[in-house]
Amino acid sequence: MAEKKAVKKTPEQPKLKDNNTQLAGLAHFSFLAILILGPFSMAIPLIIWLLERNKEDKSTYVEFQAKQAFFFQLAVYLATAVLGIVVGVLSIILIGLLFIPFLILVPIAGVVYGVYAGIQVWNGKDFRYMYVADFIDA
Repeated sequence: MAEKKAVKKTPEQPKLKDNNTQLAGLAHFSFLAILILGPFSMAIPLIIWLLERNKEDKSTYVEFQAKQAFFFQLAVYLATAVLGIVVGVLSIILIGLLFIPFLILVPIAGVVYGVYAGIQVWNGKDFRYMYVADFIDA
């Protein structure tokens, strides 16, 4: 009786990421550019959003993800600025010194959440920031 040989399957080649997920991921990952560009890192998702919006064969997915990334970064910058002003004013009476850790944690949490969004989008999943996506949809 002839034995059946096990047929080895070749591993499937990973699908190449399409341009849409790369651009959408770049819009979210651009928050990491804060380390080099500071607040000018908001220009990256803004440019992606504006360029995608004006293309003839535009991707609504990329447009929405870039718009979300831009408004999320803007919200984090504004929250950090307002918190910085509050901490500065309250530091005059020394109670503001207790809020300095929050002033440090808000931008760090924003970067972590932005990187998480970038990973989700890069893997082809749809991502919606809390509150920001609802603001954009309204």
